[in-house]
Amino acid sequence: MIRVHQPLVEQPTSRVTALVVDAMLAAICYVAAYGVRFDAADLEGFLPLAFRTLPLIVGSQIAGLAAFRAYTYRQGRRWFPRLLGGILVGTALGAILVWLVHGFDGVSRISFAVDALLLALAGFGWRGILGLVRIARATRDERTTGHGMEDRTAPPSVSAGIVGIVRYRELLRNLVLRDIKLKYRGSVFGFFWSLASPLLMVATYTVAFKYLLQVRSDDFVFNLLLGILNWTFFSASVMMSTASVVGAGALIKSVAFPRVILPVATVLFNLVQFLLTITVFLPVAFLVFGHPPSIAVLLFPVILALQILFTTGVAFALATVTAFFRDVTHIMEIALGILFWTTPILYQYNDLPEVLRVPILLSPMSSFVVAYQQIFHQGRAPDLAVWLASGSYAAGMFVLGATIFVSSEDRLAELL
Repeated sequence: MIRVHQPLVEQPTSRVTALVVDAMLAAICYVAAYGVRFDAADLEGFLPLAFRTLPLIVGSQIAGLAAFRAYTYRQGRRWFPRLLGGILVGTALGAILVWLVHGFDGVSRISFAVDALLLALAGFGWRGILGLVRIARATRDERTTGHGMEDRTAPPSVSAGIVGIVRYRELLRNLVLRDIKLKYRGSVFGFFWSLASPLLMVATYTVAFKYLLQVRSDDFVFNLLLGILNWTFFSASVMMSTASVVGAGALIKSVAFPRVILPVATVLFNLVQFLLTITVFLPVAFLVFGHPPSIAVLLFPVILALQILFTTGVAFALATVTAFFRDVTHIMEIALGILFWTTPILYQYNDLPEVLRVPILLSPMSSFVVAYQQIFHQGRAPDLAVWLASGSYAAGMFVLGATIFVSSEDRLAELL
């Protein structure tokens, strides 16, 4: 197949416009970093100095981006290292200027690192989105005008837009149903196991922790089960996604369809399992542990949607990278084991020392686990820091994963 495309992400708009957008995002991210670092009660006391130091930080970050040529046209695949390098160097320079001009009294040094992470996600996100739109528009123009060298027998490209999934929703549904049927094929009780599993989990963990290990707090068991269910959805989706493209070589080579459907199908399959489990678990847990639901449970679909976006982005990235490097599957087994211990599942986030809370919250899955615990166990809306972390990871990872998938989609069939 011969396909002519521009670089995945070149400077998608004028340099001045890009600089203004980055400056606005830098200011928002710096203030948001303080929101992640401090509770609402303490935030008010730190905001005045944050606004006084904001020009130094934003100016340094923009200068760093300019020095790393983040606003150079037609950067091709080198644009992301330039963006990341400019943000890191600019943030470090800004921190030094703040120290020289104001000192660090009343300034949150941890917020500098949080700010750099949020700005990297935001800067990558808006560039990636416009890059995807540009490629989709170019591909549509090629098909409309007939200009450009393109194999007409080639499958529809993801670069035509993620919305292409809607056109092939029947195929997506059939792939999900196929996986569900394969899971329960030959089973006498079938779907009953998905309903029985949470009941057995509640009974087993209650006996194990409350009576055998003498952990008398029902709160611990409730939060533990919430975390495990949430983690299982993510980890199962991640591991299955590594084989979603590699394991469908025959299908990819013989059938024309958007390749993006394959990793999405793995996430939706595990989402069905998660929803079946949580639907049974929550009523039983509310009854057993004595935590009646509050109005905060209405926020559950919002947090779940963010987690789906984040998980789908990870699935896009891993499905693509595994096609190039088969060792990714084994690496992820180790990485998930490490990530599990940096996620507050076996321990309570509120019980952590103050110095560890922000690093733990910035672990990719922590914000989602903490959000579920605050909604279902504490009966309140998640903290501002949790919203910022979960929203940033969801948007940033989805755009990153989609961009990686789009940039390599045309080569997938050659690698299988």
